[in-house]
Order: sequence, then C-alpha cells, then structure tokens
Amino acid sequence: MLRRRANTSVTFLVIGKGTPQPISCVVKTNKEAFMKDNREPCELSATEALHRIAAGELKSTAWVKSCLDRIDAREPDVQAWSYLNPDTVAQAAARADQGYGPSIPVGVKDIIDVCGMPTMMGTDFHDPAPVSREGGSVAIMREAGCLFMGKTVTTELGHRHPGPTRNPHNLAHTPGGSSSGSAAAVADFMVPLCLGTQTTASVIRPAAFCGIVGYKPTYGDFDKSGILANAPTMDTLGIMARTIDDVGLLRAILLEEAPEVITDADLSDVKFGLLDVIPWNTAEPETQRVIEVFADDLAGAGARRVDVAIGDQIMRLIELHRLISGYEFGRSIAYERTRHLDQLSAVLREGRLADGREVDSRRYPDLIREAASLRVSLVEAFKGVDILVSPSAAGPAPASLESTGDAAFSAAWSLAGNPVITLPLFQEEDTAMPIGCQLIAGFGEDEKLLNVSKAILTRFQA
Repeated sequence: MLRRRANTSVTFLVIGKGTPQPISCVVKTNKEAFMKDNREPCELSATEALHRIAAGELKSTAWVKSCLDRIDAREPDVQAWSYLNPDTVAQAAARADQGYGPSIPVGVKDIIDVCGMPTMMGTDFHDPAPVSREGGSVAIMREAGCLFMGKTVTTELGHRHPGPTRNPHNLAHTPGGSSSGSAAAVADFMVPLCLGTQTTASVIRPAAFCGIVGYKPTYGDFDKSGILANAPTMDTLGIMARTIDDVGLLRAILLEEAPEVITDADLSDVKFGLLDVIPWNTAEPETQRVIEVFADDLAGAGARRVDVAIGDQIMRLIELHRLISGYEFGRSIAYERTRHLDQLSAVLREGRLADGREVDSRRYPDLIREAASLRVSLVEAFKGVDILVSPSAAGPAPASLESTGDAAFSAAWSLAGNPVITLPLFQEEDTAMPIGCQLIAGFGEDEKLLNVSKAILTRFQA
C-alpha cells in the first residue's frame, strides 16, 4: 500500500509571460519516512527529489549524476536511449549557479525536436545533425527547469517496427511501442519522467508492459508542434512517470498552469463501469481475471458499479481509427514514403500505409464526421459514469522483441480523445511481469481521472 503523506511546499520555475517566476508546488511527503529513506536519488520520484532539494538535503547536480550513473550501468542491457546529452551535469550546475530553481531530469521520445539534439525518429536515414528549433512543449519544459538527459528510443517513425529497447523487468520481453525507450527509462530509474506520444496505444501499452504510470491527456491539451505527425486527428503527447504526483507536476508545467494538489478521490462517490466489450474477448484469461477481481474490490471499497452500453461505439471507433489513421499517416510521412520507401519496414508498408489506401479524399470527410458523432454519443454515456475500467493491453509484455504487442485496447480512446491512464496494479502470477489497468474518463475530465487514480493506487497498489 502507498503511504498517505503530509503536504510540503516545493518551489520550482514555470514559464509565464516574460521572465519565468517561481511558484509553489504542493508535494506530498512524510518527513519521518523521508529521513529514513536510503534510496539513491535516481530512485526518487520527481516530487520526492524536489522536496529533498528544497530541504537542502539533495542538490540538482547529485540527482542528475545519480540518473547518469544508472544509465551507465543499465543502458547496455535496456537500450532505452537513442541519444544522450553529455552536458547534463554542467547544465544543472550552471542553472543552480545562476540562481534558478532545481533541474528536473527528463527524457524525450525521439520523434520530438529538442534543440541541440538529433531527431532520428527510429530510422537510420534522417539527418543526424542537431536541430535548431524545438517543440513547443519541450520549450515550455525547458523554461520550467526540465533538463533533457537525451532522446529515448522510438519504433520506426512512431509506428510498429521495434527499436532495440528491452523490457527492464525481463530483457527477453518487449517494452511495447512506440514510446518504448521512454517507458523503459522511467521503469528502470534512469529518469523520473519522460515524454511519449500516442496515436493508437503508444503511451498506455509500453507503460503497462514496463509497470509504470502512463497518462494520455484529453486530445488537444498539450502542444504538438515539433513532433512528427502520425495521424493529426488523434496524435497526443503523453507522460511516463512512476507516480500520480509526478504526472500532475509535469501536466501543470505543460499546461503552463500552477499545479494543483492531486487528492485521493472518495471512492464511495465514484461510479465506474467495467468495459467488458470488444476488445475484452482478446485479453488473456489471467488479465480478465485480475480486472474482474479488481472491479469487485473497487465495489467493495464503496465505488458504485454501473452498466455502460457502448460496445457498438467502441467497435466502430476501432475501425474508424484504422481507416483515418492510415489515411493521415500516408500523408504525414510522405517524405519518407516517397524518398525512402525501400528503407521502411514491411510492417509499416503493409500495415498502416496499406490501410490508408482504402480511403480517398471523398470518403475521408465522411469518416471524420462519423467519428465526431461518436464522440458526442460518448459524452452522453459518461454523464452516468466517472471512469471506465479496462485492461491496458491483452496481457503482460509478450516474450518477444519482434513485436510491440496488441494496440486494440486503446485505439478507440485515442480517436475519441478521452483522457486515459494506465496504473501498475497487477503482476502475472508465473512470471511477475506487470499487467496494467486502464482507466478512461470523460472528455476534459483529466483532474477527475488523476484524483480517482491516486485513490486507487493508495488503496490497491502493493
């Protein structure tokens, strides 16, 4: 069980109009437990490390150095990084010397531009020269005190062909995709936070496979400039973390808003539905069992279970996702498709690109209108429920490095735009590999999703 902790205030910088100004970030920390904590700095969450820095018991440079030491020790096995910034400690020291707040070590998926670093997008034919302009979200994070340790491995062009990254829990298992390196780096304590992106399941699935928290916000919440487009109708920047507090911290930074305390929701006030419709029948038996037991336990904790009849909408959203994303993907990667087709994998050429050829410019607007209509119907459905509970994936990470796993459990929600989170609640009995639990909230109900998630982790995480 997670500890309930008293509030402590930590100061860090966030961007505003003009010069960045310090704001108060509420971090939950139990001081007595903190004093007895012998963990290495790299093992701390970002909010825990910020508390230590505010208390004068940790320096940013030591935090960053600890993360680098962890990377040095584990990167040969895990292979989470496509590029490592050699100047991180010096940059953290310079920031401290100039009187700014602490540096927060983070990683960035390698389809997102970061000044001074290459953007290879999981290929070997893009220009390895450092880029001179970075994505809007990256620029916001930099001003807020985030220190970019490097670029994390992505699958080929953010699609399905795997990169070299391995699952930290078992190196023979996939970490998922396409945000594979981001999930593995956070899970293996290389950094507390990473950026990922999701078009289908590219935040939720790797986070679930690697046993961490993965958060995809409501569509449009985070800026997407400077990010390789896959399918702009549904592409979303997401967060990889080990705690809900850290998700809230980085979410506030990305929104350029003062962070709010993520408080445990009262589960007796929560109405939930178990999403036991397509693709539920494709989940492995043990995954179905642990989710069903969890639903019973959630009801036992006071939450009220309600029936939600949206099976037809889910099935249609999954099919619309395939068609719309295929059509948009073919245009988004036109450069690679027209100039480097022979260097692209068969899974990319014969998968989403082939799906896109089923759609033309006359059919595409009809598909977009149908998706919009389904979003409206989901708004109505969520008026009677706070969260939906679902597996994050069909099961734990497959014992293979040739595939990133099945993306079906998140596809509908990527197109619908609802906020989604995966929580590391379960382990497979035989292998102890993580099994994620996916929670879905109504469009724009991100704060409710995080509050309910915090309550669930507090009560149910071992």
